[in-house]
Amino acid sequence: MSLEAPGRPDVAIVGGGIVGASAAMFLAEAGASVVLVERTAVGAGASGRNSGAVQHPFDPVLVAMHVETLRIYRRLTDEGLGFTLPAEPAGLLLVAAQTAPVEELARDIGLLHPQLHPTVLTGGELQAIEPALAAGLSACRLDTGYPVPPAAATRAIARRAEALGARILVGAAASLQRRGDAVVGLIVDGRPLDAGAVVVAAGPWSPDVVDPSGRWRPVRPVWGVNVEVELARPPRAVIEQTGVETVATAGVAETPSQHPSEVPSMFSLITAEGSTSLGSTFLPSEPDPPALAPVLRERGARFVPQLAAAPIRSVRACARPQSADGRPLLGPVPDIAGLYAAFGHGPWGISVGPAGARLVADAILGRRAPIPDEVDAARFGVPTA
Repeated sequence: MSLEAPGRPDVAIVGGGIVGASAAMFLAEAGASVVLVERTAVGAGASGRNSGAVQHPFDPVLVAMHVETLRIYRRLTDEGLGFTLPAEPAGLLLVAAQTAPVEELARDIGLLHPQLHPTVLTGGELQAIEPALAAGLSACRLDTGYPVPPAAATRAIARRAEALGARILVGAAASLQRRGDAVVGLIVDGRPLDAGAVVVAAGPWSPDVVDPSGRWRPVRPVWGVNVEVELARPPRAVIEQTGVETVATAGVAETPSQHPSEVPSMFSLITAEGSTSLGSTFLPSEPDPPALAPVLRERGARFVPQLAAAPIRSVRACARPQSADGRPLLGPVPDIAGLYAAFGHGPWGISVGPAGARLVADAILGRRAPIPDEVDAARFGVPTA
């Protein structure tokens, strides 16, 4: 699409990830005219370079958004847009070398999320469920984990948004067009694009768009590296090291040494449609992905032995948009008329992002769908710019 396209849109969106594309889809469904501006490519960030699993976020505040996101994906699957959510979860195995912490984890999850049916598996029982795992491990199995190709959902949603009339402009840089205490559109590659409302859905770079001064920073990038490997017998389940379930709220490891062998990581392994992703890191600064790939493979072999000799097919890195409290920022930005936030989903973008985008779209459309206080963008105060 070109800016020569006629008309002042009702809504302009910054960011072509899962959240921005979903907002465009829902707004276009409601009859709004929409322009989405994406600097690089649809799904270029975490929405297209994640590990490839839609799963429960382990946060009671986000559960309803996860359930709604699954409904949205079911509809996409039925519409034949090139995305398929598996009919049933593959199961998530949270694995550890010791049984006691796994038992404690199962108890904790059972209290908060009994619908996940946490089950402790050890020995032969675990090997029967997932023969790819190393002997001697323990696991908590949960009824969640839908393997999907990393970018598939984002691209399918963007296609549907375009089919509904949304215009997507790729390869352009956007900033806010401000008039006093209001945002009245965007500046796209130096040219004004007036709009009735603006949604910022630029992932970890969203604070730069909202407040170029750098003083308002409720979200920061957390860098993840995932390695695509070739396995003769890939696991059936989604496998993650215990502790991954807390990364959205546990903070980010500082890495004063950038030697690959000293970079912290948490093991994960997901196979979707024949492609196996090994991960991952949670780092405050951009890493060297090729240098980390063999380290992640070596560490992963402690959990899945066949990884030791697995060919590495590709390596990808992405910056997850991590908020200060592990929850997204959604809805009107305080004291700036016409500006809406839709970012900060951390590692849960493809697992809860579409439902969050629907909440923001409904707010713009004036529908009676209140945004929960726990994810309201106003909780982080007023941007200074």
